[in-house]
Amino acid sequence: MHAMAQQHIVAAPVKVKNSQQQIIDQLHQQCQQNDALIMLHGGDGYGKTTIAELFLEQASDYAECAFVTANERSTVDRLRAQILNQLFGTISLSDETLSRQIQRQQPLRHAVIVIDNGQQLPDSFLAECVATVSQLSAIGQRVSIIIAADSRWAYQQKPAPHLRLQGPVMLEIQPLSKDEQVRLVQALLPDRLKRLWSLDRIQQFLSTINGYPGEIQQRLQLALATQAQRYKDAPAEPQEHDDSISEDDVTLSDNAPTGGRSIKLRYIIACALALSLVMGAYLNRQPLLDWWQAQTASEPEPQQPVEQQTAAEPQPEAERPELPKFEPLTQQTLELMPADLAISYRDALSDLNRVAAAENDPRELDVALIKQQPVAQPNEAEAPVATPKLPYQTDDIAARDPQRFGLQIAVISTEALLGEFRSDYQLAEITEVYQRNDGRFVISYGNFDSLQQARAGVAQLPEAVQQMEPWAKSFAAMQAEINQPGQE
Repeated sequence: MHAMAQQHIVAAPVKVKNSQQQIIDQLHQQCQQNDALIMLHGGDGYGKTTIAELFLEQASDYAECAFVTANERSTVDRLRAQILNQLFGTISLSDETLSRQIQRQQPLRHAVIVIDNGQQLPDSFLAECVATVSQLSAIGQRVSIIIAADSRWAYQQKPAPHLRLQGPVMLEIQPLSKDEQVRLVQALLPDRLKRLWSLDRIQQFLSTINGYPGEIQQRLQLALATQAQRYKDAPAEPQEHDDSISEDDVTLSDNAPTGGRSIKLRYIIACALALSLVMGAYLNRQPLLDWWQAQTASEPEPQQPVEQQTAAEPQPEAERPELPKFEPLTQQTLELMPADLAISYRDALSDLNRVAAAENDPRELDVALIKQQPVAQPNEAEAPVATPKLPYQTDDIAARDPQRFGLQIAVISTEALLGEFRSDYQLAEITEVYQRNDGRFVISYGNFDSLQQARAGVAQLPEAVQQMEPWAKSFAAMQAEINQPGQE
């Protein structure tokens, strides 16, 4: 049944809903105003990872960002090394705490660290994150740490009230609005089932769901799989007293019974065309009868001998009867057709028009894309000034579509360390490098259409690089870091 469901439903594209953007705005506000650990919590399917990545994409405009995912193999040393590598481009070889190692690096204007799947964090590292925020804020270094985790685990990390300690800031993910839920279901439905799921049916389906994107997708997948299996196992003859089958449930799968309700559209059209020809002949029966009688009444004259033909006077040629003219079917003649035939013929034409219109109907796009800032146009009176070529692939990165995505592998502080790093991990042939406006070098990989494709592209990298957990980053954010001449 699970395999059947995969054939009927596809994953919804990554989109920023208004309710999700409200949570992202709260994260921005907490990072800008408070120096405390932030818990982004919710249940399975609430969209914690999606919201965390979308927030990090926006936060890269004002902070240095790092994104790591905890799992059962995560150790304190490994988590610490991943964060330092993404923030400073260095590889940690020390057992010192995260706070001490950040203080040894070049100061950052603002560092934002996002840790996903927080319930898998070691207890000692969680305490180290709390100490890092408090210690660095005391010396004026702004650091924000956000942990996305399950709600039950997140509330267990709050200190007891009698200890009088500052606990983490709790941000719970809220469900989608009713309108967003309906639009998500419409986006998830296969094209051939969308017209069968009316607005009332979608609202009835959502009445028993809490309204989170992962839950909606899972329940819809189960509903379509169960429905398809029911029609596959149904007997050939329709059962009496079966109130569970409605008119909207007809022809949900290719294996549905071929009863009166499931007649395919091509048979309806063929029958309608044949009957329309018969009715046309019936409506023009009188001219046909007159023409037939004229043919049968005119008998051929006996042939005369050649001598008599020459002697005989020329006879006028008999006028041939005119052929009947068939009148085209109009709305008035269509009304004279049987009621059932006229209805089925109109339905067939209506279905064809609906299919043709659906192919040209653009799908709704509500993705909050980062707008590309306009490039200043040169003055016609002034002579164009040649732009100096930037090192490595910086010019190529700056010229790419800002709405596409790449993978950031590491940030390297010196050019010598950059060459060693790419050589040690065999990245020289498959990656690109651009230089930020602060002089550091960023190793980037790939050119992907969407955030989901960029995440899946991590599997194309060497295994040792995958353990560094590269994170998806739009070319708009990369271009903001380059800040090449001519851009404001």
